[in-house]
Amino acid sequence: MKGLNRMGSYFNPVKIKIDRLDVIEDVLNTVHPQPGNIVLLHRGGDFLESEAGQSLYQFLGGFDVKQVEVNISNPDVEDLFYYYKQIENYDYQCIVGIGGGSVMDLSKSLAALKDMKLDSVSTLRTVIQQKLYKENQKYIPWIGIPTTSGTGSEVTCWATIWDRAGGVKMSVDSEHLYAHTAIIDPTLTASLPQGLTASTALDALCHATEAYWSKSSNEISRVYSLEAIKKIVNNFEKTLSQPDNIPLRKEIALGSLYAGLAFSNTRTTACHSISYPLTLELGMVHGIAASITLAKVMEINFDSIIENDLLLQAFGVSSCSEVHELIGHFHQLSGFSSKLRDYNANEEIIERIAANAFTKGRMDNNPVALTKEDVTHILKSIY
Repeated sequence: MKGLNRMGSYFNPVKIKIDRLDVIEDVLNTVHPQPGNIVLLHRGGDFLESEAGQSLYQFLGGFDVKQVEVNISNPDVEDLFYYYKQIENYDYQCIVGIGGGSVMDLSKSLAALKDMKLDSVSTLRTVIQQKLYKENQKYIPWIGIPTTSGTGSEVTCWATIWDRAGGVKMSVDSEHLYAHTAIIDPTLTASLPQGLTASTALDALCHATEAYWSKSSNEISRVYSLEAIKKIVNNFEKTLSQPDNIPLRKEIALGSLYAGLAFSNTRTTACHSISYPLTLELGMVHGIAASITLAKVMEINFDSIIENDLLLQAFGVSSCSEVHELIGHFHQLSGFSSKLRDYNANEEIIERIAANAFTKGRMDNNPVALTKEDVTHILKSIY
């Protein structure tokens, strides 16, 4: 066993239903005070015509529902302001978010901003930067129903909001923002295209792995981490080849959930911190941007990781280099490259990414302190 023995405490208040979508009625009956008006955030497009959309609308028949279509990914502060204005004058008592991580992030953020007076994007930016929403007394409950298996956002208390104008990632976070309930229905993920199935699963794999070695790691989060890694690694390839196999989808969904329960207490580390400028600069899909450095960061952290042998066992390998090969194999299966050159990176961009890779609360959560030179070396090694 290597690494310092860190103690810790674990907390996650989210009620979790691993069930079919129809439990939403029972869940809403447990919300207090009982909501009359509900904001329903969903992915838009043909969702309401889908079987899941029609079922959900039927289950919400006893409530006044305001629909909000979210047809974007990686919401920007300008997007959040747009959705805030859509529901500003609607007296909602609960938010139901059904969709991927972007829907979850917007659901949380709108739950935090209820009845706050925001007259511009600039005002909202200040509210987020200075965390003024924490003073809001009007937080409302929200229910998360993920349709991807990757973000774990349904069981965390923070939301990622980008500020592309400022070139930074912001966070809306508060313990008040844990969901009232998360409903995990694996059938909702069966229609996901291969690329999204893969990239979200790889994001969850990073959540679990980074939670395992995080400075905030604890005995309980590490159990969730190891189980998440096993489920994702053992079922990744089979799920891509059998996308309609619901038992396999359930295994990936549980892997994502366990990863969420792990990093809900630890947050992420260097891989995610580096991923943010990779996405901003190169447009890389988030799960690929996070996983592309996973093995390289693992190698640097290895001697500081508690029970690092168990981490390798969970991956089914005997070395960090084999983790690198495995992630590369997963990328190839999914139609993504593991080389930065294929995303139009160059030396100047790599330098810029390295300079902007130090997100507070992420990079300083890594067990080994990395310098800009370390990050540059990692990026060049995968060029």
